[in-house]
Amino acid sequence: MLKLFDLSGKNDLRFSPPCWNVKLCLILNNIEFLTIPVRFTDKDKIAFSKQKLVPILDYKDGFVCDSWNIINWLNENYPEKKIFINNSSKNFSYFLYLWTSRQLLPILFKIIAHEIPNVLEGDDIDYYIKTREERINGPITKFVPFVSSSIEEFRKLIDPIRKIIIDNNYISGKNPGIEDCIFFGNLKWVDVCSPCNLLDNKDPVYQWYKNLLKIINKQIN
Repeated sequence: MLKLFDLSGKNDLRFSPPCWNVKLCLILNNIEFLTIPVRFTDKDKIAFSKQKLVPILDYKDGFVCDSWNIINWLNENYPEKKIFINNSSKNFSYFLYLWTSRQLLPILFKIIAHEIPNVLEGDDIDYYIKTREERINGPITKFVPFVSSSIEEFRKLIDPIRKIIIDNNYISGKNPGIEDCIFFGNLKWVDVCSPCNLLDNKDPVYQWYKNLLKIINKQIN
């Protein structure tokens, strides 16, 4: 069975956007897998990969790192699942992968950076604060005055996604697919790490997110 090394926090909370993108892809395609919880300071668990990040998908003959690489591996090794329906689907998915990681996640980080320590424990708290403050060249609280404006910026930025959902129910069409998986982790990250109202509950994107949560809960339970 496939093993997915998955970022874990306090009380086994799973909050990594790329890890959730892969998990949703596996769930939607009914591919059996186990998750191996990895905390920020559990670098020894993934030392075999010769890099320091999750997700990592471990399979019978090896492993693959990075959510986009994992999704492509699944597409190649489970051709009957049709992860990418066609080249257009793959190209749009790659755009979403790049857009979310380079445009959306930095905005979302500004919204929840100061709250992520609340979902961590032990040495992970100090590790997170130290590494992130080095990355942003300041305290993790530096973005707190801009939380409201960052939320508004995010809501405006995803308007094209909102329009697609209004027209089709899901980003992939009438049923959820890989494009939905790639976008999902963004909202899940904020949902589990912060009580902020990232989206109005009447927003079609909010309803889309809740529909995917129902699918996940049904599959897991």
